[in-house]
Amino acid sequence: MPFLIRSSTALRRRWGALAVVTGFVLSRIALAHFAHLRFDNSTINAGLQFLDRGHLREDLVGSLLHLHSQPPLFNLFLGLVVHAPLHLEAPILHAVYLAVGLGLALSLYAILRHVGVPTVVAVAVALVFTFSPSVFLYESWLHYDYPVTLGLCLAVLALLRYEERQRPRDGALFLVMLGAVVLTRSLFSVALVLLWAIVLVARRGGDRRRLVGALALPVIVVVAVQVHRLVVFGTPTLSSSLGVSLAKMTTFQLSEGERQELAARGEISRVSLVEPLSPADRYHGLIPTPRRTGVRALDEEVKGIYPSPPTDNEYFRTNTNATIFQEVSRRYTADALHVIRTRPGAYLQGVATATEIFFRPTGDFFTLVGNRDRVAALDRFYNRAVFGVVAGGKAPSVIPEARVQYRQGPARTAWVVVAAYALAFVWGAATLLRRARRRERDGGPVLTIAFLWLTTVYVFVVSNAVEVGENNRFRLYSDPLVIALLATLVVQWRRSRSPLARAQAARRASASASVTTVRTGGARECVPDAVTVAPPTPVGEGSRGGQ
Repeated sequence: MPFLIRSSTALRRRWGALAVVTGFVLSRIALAHFAHLRFDNSTINAGLQFLDRGHLREDLVGSLLHLHSQPPLFNLFLGLVVHAPLHLEAPILHAVYLAVGLGLALSLYAILRHVGVPTVVAVAVALVFTFSPSVFLYESWLHYDYPVTLGLCLAVLALLRYEERQRPRDGALFLVMLGAVVLTRSLFSVALVLLWAIVLVARRGGDRRRLVGALALPVIVVVAVQVHRLVVFGTPTLSSSLGVSLAKMTTFQLSEGERQELAARGEISRVSLVEPLSPADRYHGLIPTPRRTGVRALDEEVKGIYPSPPTDNEYFRTNTNATIFQEVSRRYTADALHVIRTRPGAYLQGVATATEIFFRPTGDFFTLVGNRDRVAALDRFYNRAVFGVVAGGKAPSVIPEARVQYRQGPARTAWVVVAAYALAFVWGAATLLRRARRRERDGGPVLTIAFLWLTTVYVFVVSNAVEVGENNRFRLYSDPLVIALLATLVVQWRRSRSPLARAQAARRASASASVTTVRTGGARECVPDAVTVAPPTPVGEGSRGGQ
């Protein structure tokens, strides 16, 4: 009987997670059976961000040590997968991405429960999120976006556990997940890991030595990769492709005639007459021919042709990690900075277009067109009912040119998302400022609120400041963070209005007012009128885990 009672209690406590798992599994079976959704692993050959699969299979370590175009972690994952038998490659990748999708649903649910959202509401929000075509379409596309989103959610969950229990290992897990994101996606800077390591150590109230020891390994690994890039390639970031993105934001916002005129006057290089991410042979004669290094990942400008999945697009066979693209990126960067100084309107135009694209549905990405067409009805329903897209418009089905001029105004804008981000930015900032002024340590997970707010603002600002054309894809990273931030703020607001919270606030105000100034002789002296003993806080209320 005691065993049955314990089992029943555990089941009641975990029914929400079981409901999320059940809903996820049933939805994926339905998508495969009725919508005939297919996992697209063609990017393993055609992804511009990925090394040649032959290089990864035959020289994995050497290729990763000479990878300058991207952070190394996702290429490491692909390198391990291509060592499996060819007939198992696609099933392994699909299984991994289904596991990532399930992990994303469960981690969002766990975050919502940790911050105090009722189980029914947490289940509903997690399932509505994971049923969205703007989410599950990325589950069917081999790219780093889906794992990065999961990594950020797991980082939030680890930070919540750290705030509750103050265990160094939870703080270390938080930095491990954040470091994994930084080593996967160049949008995220090494500085974020350093910043949060400093914050955790500075806020630690107990034994800082144990915490520093726990945080040391993830910090050392991330910094070591950065130092390696700086020493070997002279690249101050984890990706040498920043110049390409800046060119799209600035130089290629100008017309072709304007660029030709600037190049003729010597204000920009002739490299800026070539569309960014063009094949390497388009740059021959415009920059000095780089010397051969003996490393295939650097010397070979074109990737190989592979039959499974078939390599059927010549454009995407470009090896963007070839040495020539380091100099191309430097030329693009210099030209972009010149355009920013002399023609800032071009850059502002790029930022405006990027911001507009940012607030389109994340499913409106050109590489998702095949699977998106298979769930067109569900996509239209979500766009209108959940995201607030009020007009038709058309999602792109081909890669946009660098001079992005496909503005659609309100036609594809997700107005509910715009409102949610605006509310999260303003409310989150106001909450953090109020907590900082009052130096409050209770009343909610302040570090988690700060991380959610700062990361969301970071994604919005940085992605729209350095890239144009793919910005709605980047919003996949921050959408679950906005959901978690707004849920946390709502819960804290409701708790602050509860009778218990009002009574505690009244006791604090009374204790503060009880210190009065009385006159003795000609001087003033502060003495307490009375000693007020506050009743103990009930277990489960107020601060938790030593906050």
